[in-house]
Amino acid sequence: MSETLESEKINSIGITCKDVENCAFSNWYPKFKSHTFKSRIYNLSNEFVEYLNAGDGIYLVEDGQPKAANIEEIDSDTEETVFSESEHSQKTPNFPEVEQFIRETIVEYEGAVFPKLNWTSPRDAAWISATQSLKCTSPFDVFLLLKSSDFIYHDLNHAYEHCVDKDEHEEHQQQFTLVLRKWYDLQPSMEFRCFVKNREIIGITQRDTYFYPFLLDMKQDIEQLIYQFFEDTIREEFECNHYTFDIYVERKKDKVYLVDFNPFSPATDSLLYHWNELMTFDIEKETPDIRIIESQAESDSLACNAPKFATNMIPKDVIDLSSGKSIAEFAEEFEKAMRKAESGECSSDSEADEE
Repeated sequence: MSETLESEKINSIGITCKDVENCAFSNWYPKFKSHTFKSRIYNLSNEFVEYLNAGDGIYLVEDGQPKAANIEEIDSDTEETVFSESEHSQKTPNFPEVEQFIRETIVEYEGAVFPKLNWTSPRDAAWISATQSLKCTSPFDVFLLLKSSDFIYHDLNHAYEHCVDKDEHEEHQQQFTLVLRKWYDLQPSMEFRCFVKNREIIGITQRDTYFYPFLLDMKQDIEQLIYQFFEDTIREEFECNHYTFDIYVERKKDKVYLVDFNPFSPATDSLLYHWNELMTFDIEKETPDIRIIESQAESDSLACNAPKFATNMIPKDVIDLSSGKSIAEFAEEFEKAMRKAESGECSSDSEADEE
């Protein structure tokens, strides 16, 4: 089903801008703080939002990382080149308060955080980081992920596009926030997304679309834990009638942690469901279920048919920088360049050509 038709079905159940705002991190975190991971919130200035939205290149804070340089030819008959930093210096972001907030939070949270804005984390940009994840240990890491992500762009410009009252909301000045959450090495196999319609769970799905054989035996226990957590913690406390929420189940303690809330909207990945079946789900006639990957063949099929984040555009600047390399090759070269810059090494012209 097309996104337009899906949007029309959502409008029929009345998703409003208020529903979307309720899912913004700063609105739900204070109430559910004891049930989720440690986090800090920073209100972003209009200037910083403009920097994230700017399409004039991926300019990042220096923060001990390699500096971008522009190559200017002096004479077409000579091989000599000059690296000019004047233009780059003018465009290098200067947000000392944001950088200080990031550094302080990293220290407070034992060396690593992962970032998000009001609703979304830059998961689609994880490939570009040195760790291939959202783990950040410096302001440079945070800026790189935020500037490289289409998900972040969606937060800034399209968060309300499926709302029935979006036209009335256009004049409202949205306060955007940077959220830094304490980094934990979570097991992807134990992350689940739950869909709620009319304050009832209508579906639960595994978030990571790989095959984990042990989940087959745990399926019923996980479902029971999630329902209990929903009844005890979320159902009467969260204000929306329709929404999704993500949870993490700690296997050893049978404990459930709230990860996030998201709008009941095609902007939220439906994973092992289709939005059409979720929107037409009849609570009185149908029985909700929990869906997990039940075989390696199923996992392989999903990987072939719908690679993760395949529909997200890679910024042109990144494509230009990659010089035709694959994502893995470019990420490796990027990490090498950072290590060289940190150690003070310089590349020869031939090495530069090879890269």
